[in-house]
Amino acid sequence: MTNRGHFYAVGVGPGSPDLLTLRAVDIISKADVLICPASAKKNESLALNIIKPWIKKQKIELVKYPMRKDVGGTWNLWEHVAKRVKKGCEQGKIIAQITLGDPLFYSTSCYLLTSLEKIFPKSHIHVVPGITAFQATGAKFGLPFVWQEDSFMVMPASDLQRIEQAISWCETLVLYKVGKVLKEVLFLLDKYNLFPSSYLAAYVEQEGEYLISNLKKDLTLPGYLVTLIIQTGHKSWNYKK
Repeated sequence: MTNRGHFYAVGVGPGSPDLLTLRAVDIISKADVLICPASAKKNESLALNIIKPWIKKQKIELVKYPMRKDVGGTWNLWEHVAKRVKKGCEQGKIIAQITLGDPLFYSTSCYLLTSLEKIFPKSHIHVVPGITAFQATGAKFGLPFVWQEDSFMVMPASDLQRIEQAISWCETLVLYKVGKVLKEVLFLLDKYNLFPSSYLAAYVEQEGEYLISNLKKDLTLPGYLVTLIIQTGHKSWNYKK
């Protein structure tokens, strides 16, 4: 039997090629097969565009996924991909799935890793971390996320009640995909007087990057992929319950 190959879930960061880690570049360069998630609507992969400087003879497999919340369909898709990965690795191939940001953070890699671990040895499954959109956003504004006794939370902007609860619980809150509920989120920021300590980025480290601080009620956005950082205060070492 051919020596068993390896699978890597590789984070390629938020958009700029120079934010890839050295390990990510190494794995991408030596992979036999690169699996690249792509939107079914646009038939393109932003992650693939990021790694173009290191594309040579690797086989590229685009995995198109629908942009809708279909739990069963999503798992079926990635379980099918996991079976293909297993077959390729058993032939001795190095297979890497590339993903925006970090593979373990709101990523399609979460589904593939979970599915693959059920049918393939974990010792041959690896994760290469990447820089997330919220980390890149914080860097753009020079924002320390947490100090001393601060609490930190990240969530999608899909449940306004949970967002309001989080504002009262943590010192730094990061919201993903704010575009669709911008009006409602701005209402909450105004309600708690958080406009001066909120920071927003769209398409961070990508073409058309949009950054804004000191938010206002009448703010409009250029797109859907929006990250919002809300800082509610600071809890020092002297904090007492």
